[in-house]
Amino acid sequence: MVLKKEKRNELILSLIPQVRKIALNIYKHIPEGAVELDDLIQEGILGVLKAFKRLKKGSITPNGKLSPEAVSFLLVRAKGAIFDYLRSLDFGSKKLRARERELENIRKLLKEKLKREPTEEEIASAMGIGIDELYQLEEKISFSYLLSLEDIFNENFKGGFENFISSSSNVEKEVEKKELLKKLVEALQELDEKEILVLQLLFFEGLKTQEVAKVLDISVGRVSQIKRNALKKLSREMEKYL
Repeated sequence: MVLKKEKRNELILSLIPQVRKIALNIYKHIPEGAVELDDLIQEGILGVLKAFKRLKKGSITPNGKLSPEAVSFLLVRAKGAIFDYLRSLDFGSKKLRARERELENIRKLLKEKLKREPTEEEIASAMGIGIDELYQLEEKISFSYLLSLEDIFNENFKGGFENFISSSSNVEKEVEKKELLKKLVEALQELDEKEILVLQLLFFEGLKTQEVAKVLDISVGRVSQIKRNALKKLSREMEKYL
């Protein structure tokens, strides 16, 4: 679609608040200090710019506005661009998986030795790191599994996990969505009550990890651990179906 540069820029600027909202929702689940929010917003806007060239005829309404379908398409591409950027930061690297295995092994050994669940302080000490570094590691591992879920849903329902939950479209897409939803429900049945509750508070209520810890009266580290385990289970269960 060919538009004058001024008109194109005007339409793109109108989407910035929504791109920022998408970036902010993703940013909430990223380990503190890993990336800047402004970088995510910038990547989202760049995604919109690139996708603008692919808009179909009729994407601009007679009054010069973007059609709802065009807005949806551009925002999906904005989200995709943000996740592409995050993948480039190597959240799912072999090094991170090695650290995850180390964390699990230490937790298991401490549990056997202490005859109880080890505290975050005990785990951090055994790993030779500070408690804040342990929290960041848990969050980084969690986010790597969130990226895996995004990949799974993008392959089967364009727009990823969040768009899958909230979208409505034509009959064919609705049938596809219902089938995928059935598989998701079956995967969720593999989680325990606390894991489901933590995911609900984090992803649907929009609470931060620290806020969830207060609500459930557990430590921040425990919330991070539950979140990581839940996303890991969900990712692996969905991989079986798709």
